[in-house]
Amino acid sequence: MSETRPTPILDRLAPLPPPAKAGSRFRLLIAVWICLLPAIGAALAAWSPPFVRSLERWILGWYERMFSYPWTGPRLIGVGLVIAVLVLATIAIHEGAHVVVGAWVGFRLSSMRVGRIQIGRPFRISIYRGAGAGAGGWLGGWANLLPVKTERLVPRAVAMVLAGPTANLLSGCAVLLLPYSKGFASDVFVLFSLVQGSVNLVPYRYKAVLSDGARILMLLGNRERGERWLAAMKLVAELRAGVPPESLSADFLAKAVAVRDDSPDTVGAHAIAYTAALGQRKDAEAAQHLETCLEYSGFAAPAVRQALMSDAAVFQALSRKRADLAERWLAAMPKKIESPSMRTRAEAAILQAKGDAEGALRKLDEMESSLLAEPDETRREISRRSLARWKSALRARGGSDGLPK
Repeated sequence: MSETRPTPILDRLAPLPPPAKAGSRFRLLIAVWICLLPAIGAALAAWSPPFVRSLERWILGWYERMFSYPWTGPRLIGVGLVIAVLVLATIAIHEGAHVVVGAWVGFRLSSMRVGRIQIGRPFRISIYRGAGAGAGGWLGGWANLLPVKTERLVPRAVAMVLAGPTANLLSGCAVLLLPYSKGFASDVFVLFSLVQGSVNLVPYRYKAVLSDGARILMLLGNRERGERWLAAMKLVAELRAGVPPESLSADFLAKAVAVRDDSPDTVGAHAIAYTAALGQRKDAEAAQHLETCLEYSGFAAPAVRQALMSDAAVFQALSRKRADLAERWLAAMPKKIESPSMRTRAEAAILQAKGDAEGALRKLDEMESSLLAEPDETRREISRRSLARWKSALRARGGSDGLPK
């Protein structure tokens, strides 16, 4: 990458793109999926009439039971609790299937979330407080897994991703076909299981989230995008294993940055490449990767956007010796930030750029203390190593150039 290429967003000459909104494409995909349901039902009828008859009987009975329940008084509280527990159960089945099948085909759990309950290695339980952590946060979940080996990675990744919606559909169908009289709890479980399983198979992107169906379609139908996602996963696994950023696999880095599109994967891949270039002291190349991250940051999650703003402040302060631009990035960061350590990190870099090494070290000590509460083991370990290198360099060089490389 040429050193003369401009970096207007990084240099505060152009604005940071706003967060992307859910567009008409998402609504169109859902509409198409709904329109296809009759055809899918007809195909199932031709293939397995007993199952379809059971489904028809359940749907008719479900409507009768819904209107027969006394939806008044204290019963509503009990109904709400039952629904909440069963929704969490369907989410747990979905994410648990990703984890179990992922472990079976060669992936390792980094962290998972069921509602607002977050579990990280080694079995650290915490309450999720990130984006969407309000009342709607109880309706979401994730499972972050990293590959342990690279052989036949595409089919193994497809199996891991497909496991979640498949588990929902199978569990819903199992309860539906069991020979007992269905009640309210069974109805809710079957309904949410079938909805969650089928909707997750729809290939769509909603803001910074790609559905399981979108991941599977990407892996099977778009070689370069699939390789980019898998390469980024492998690079994160290398960082987690203790590989220094400057020693990351060149082949995986090349695949990770080979494609640019309107997706969060572009941001994630170039963020890793930025870290690698910084570790190799290729500041011009690092600036280009960071500029790309900022250019596509509208498709990233809020926490990632905030981390990129922190990266921009640190880079301007320590690589370009522009404390003024670093302060402008710090001022642009939202007041309510998901990870306060990102703000502390930028403040440390600014203090260091101004020659206050002791003040910078105090800020880094604050950041180190906050990292202990990070539930995701992978992010915690990678951040801890980077911070340790920064502090060591700062002490060794007397604050003249303590950029974490």
